[in-house]
Parts: sequence; C-alpha cells; structure tokens
Amino acid sequence: MGYKYFYDLPVYRLTEQQYYHEREKYIEEAIFPRNTPNLEQLRQLEKDKPSIINALRLRHEISYGGAWKFNEIIGYIRLHFLGTQVRGAYFDPNKKRIVRTRCRTLDLQTLKLAPEIDIEHPISNTTILAAVTQYIQDCRRELPRRFIDTELFDSLSLHINWLALFNSK
Repeated sequence: MGYKYFYDLPVYRLTEQQYYHEREKYIEEAIFPRNTPNLEQLRQLEKDKPSIINALRLRHEISYGGAWKFNEIIGYIRLHFLGTQVRGAYFDPNKKRIVRTRCRTLDLQTLKLAPEIDIEHPISNTTILAAVTQYIQDCRRELPRRFIDTELFDSLSLHINWLALFNSK
C-alpha cells in the first residue's frame, strides 16, 4: 500500500496583506528616511517629479522580493491518501528563523504534519472531502504563524470526483 499524492498546498511566511504592508513600510523608509535632513526636499520631489519616486519605488519593490505570490512560499504540504487515511507530508527549509529571501531549499520534515484523519464509511465524495478539509484545518493549527494558501483548492474541491481519485492507482 503506497501513498496516493493528490495536491500540494503552498505555505507562506505570512499573509499577502502582511507582506505588502511590510514591503510598503520598507519602501517608505528607504525612500524617505525619517532622520534625514533632506526629508522635506524628498517629499517635494515626490510632488514635482513623481516619475523619479515611482522608479525608486519599483526598484525597491523588486529588491524587497517582488510579488507575494510564489516569492514568499516557505514550504509545501503534500496531501496524500494512505489506505483510508488523509495525511500531509511537510516540506520546508528546516531553519530556526525564516526571513524573506529569493533562494530556498525545501527538505522533507515529516511524512505527517498533523495526525492522520480517517475517512468515514461509507466512503463517498462528501466523506473524502470532509476528511481532507479537516486535515487542512489541523495543519493550520500545527503551523500557527504561517499562512496555508487554500484558494485554488477551495475553488476546485467541490468539482473533483474524490471517490474516483481515491480509488485510482
């Protein structure tokens, strides 16, 4: 009996909203440092020649790490069936402190991030989806300061023939 992998959930360092908020603070401080004697001149330059400040903003956005989507992923939960159980292997960089960076190597940390969930009998599309959804919720409790992106999963999950997927080899 082997694993039947069926979905990879990305895990982010922080939410999209938190990322863009931190990025905006970083850019503001980089372009308009609080303790500079030229602060008023820089603010005036923003009004007089906004294209210069916009170019600086763009440069700092790129140097900060670009867009949140894909660039802030710090791990994956690889969902799979094992017999009549739902489990999720967890891959992350295996570091004490995870900061923004463009280069990461993800290693398998555990074959079972949260305790397995048994699919209730009789096994059906509804019971399989309920077990998978519960497992994802349990993973959120295991990673309290991380953001598990279920946007695509949520939009697809009601359209999947879970029973056929579960029974496939």
